Amino acid sequence: MILLNMKHTSFLITAALLCVAPLAAQEADATASEAQSSSSELSKKASAALVGNQWKSKFTIALNSEDATANIVVDIKMQDLTHFAIDASIASEDPFEGEVTQEFTIMCDGDFLYFNSDNMAEMSGGMMNGPVKVGVKAVMDMMGLEELPTSEYFSEMLDGLLGEIPLTENGSTEKLRRFSVSDEEKGSIVACFYADTFLPASVEGNKEGSDFTLTASDSAIVEEFAEGAFTFVPGEGVVVTDMTAMIQMQMGGPPAPADDDLEF
Repeated sequence: MILLNMKHTSFLITAALLCVAPLAAQEADATASEAQSSSSELSKKASAALVGNQWKSKFTIALNSEDATANIVVDIKMQDLTHFAIDASIASEDPFEGEVTQEFTIMCDGDFLYFNSDNMAEMSGGMMNGPVKVGVKAVMDMMGLEELPTSEYFSEMLDGLLGEIPLTENGSTEKLRRFSVSDEEKGSIVACFYADTFLPASVEGNKEGSDFTLTASDSAIVEEFAEGAFTFVPGEGVVVTDMTAMIQMQMGGPPAPADDDLEF
């Protein structure tokens, strides 16, 4: 089942990450300097907000193109990079089944990263029919990381991606910081952030008839999450499959100590 035609929605996904290809038009030096300053500020503040704080938000996302549409709802609770919970629902049009909705849960409790979906059997080709978990260390090894990235790491990465985009701040208010970039041939993006927290408030992007919108709600900095907020609890009788050893073997490393599947 194909949820989205990537040929027609690559720009939309790029817009969601605020990482469009350089829209390098012939700009005056003053405008280029202003754009670089805006991009740098956005990179630092957005990275610090998302990685350096404990926060929650609900994002409602709509993707529309000539060949595909999708509506996505993502509920995020973030304590840090190894303690978070993400619940997502994706509704899309299937040419044979009509509207199809898929549910996903991604959770990390500090030791293991968990993934579960309502159609796990279909996604895994019948190999699994329930949730899976992978050790955080194995995930870091798979990504080539020796230690957890800091907000500065993400800031530098985002700054590099935004560095050549003529991004400017305009239309900001006391409550919202508004940044935009536009090019007649390559598309446009308008991104707004809450002025007090710099958490994302909304993003709009369009290109050649393809549109992307993201709207945030219930956003807040959280002083302390409730106990168990990042503890994965499977249903009664459900087995959680530990994929750590298999992933380590595929990477050529020593297998992890045996960890029996969990039954509840």
